[in-house]
Amino acid sequence: MTQRDTNLRGIAREWLAARIIVLGGFVIAIAVAAYFTLRPAPVTQQQPAAQTEQQAATTLARKTANAKAAIMVCAMELLNAKNFGIVPSYGQLVSMYPKKTATRGRYACTAGTNVARYVIAGDLVCHNLLDSRCVSLYEIKTGDGTLLYQRQRQ
Repeated sequence: MTQRDTNLRGIAREWLAARIIVLGGFVIAIAVAAYFTLRPAPVTQQQPAAQTEQQAATTLARKTANAKAAIMVCAMELLNAKNFGIVPSYGQLVSMYPKKTATRGRYACTAGTNVARYVIAGDLVCHNLLDSRCVSLYEIKTGDGTLLYQRQRQ
């Protein structure tokens, strides 16, 4: 065998390997394209995510409305206590949110001045919190528990 025959055989092997690599690459590229083109879209996963976001937004709106209503209860209790002349006109809420009491529909809020603290308990008698008559004062105590006002029982 001559040098030339050896070189031609080497070139033939390299050419065969190059054809196999190129054809194999095309087969793999076509398979990947077919996989991404023909697979079904995951529709079921998108709907629950949208529903979850909507439920979260609804829950947040409900919590915000409840927080505003709670603040309004305390504000109305303080306003009524000022109107009765028991809490000074310069009294302010110490805590914005009411505390539940043992009686259903009765909430207690804390108000105060520089000198004294007041615990104002009131009953929620209707749902329109913009009307001061919807929060009926039950009792007002000082911070040390001294009773300043208590509604008469009927």
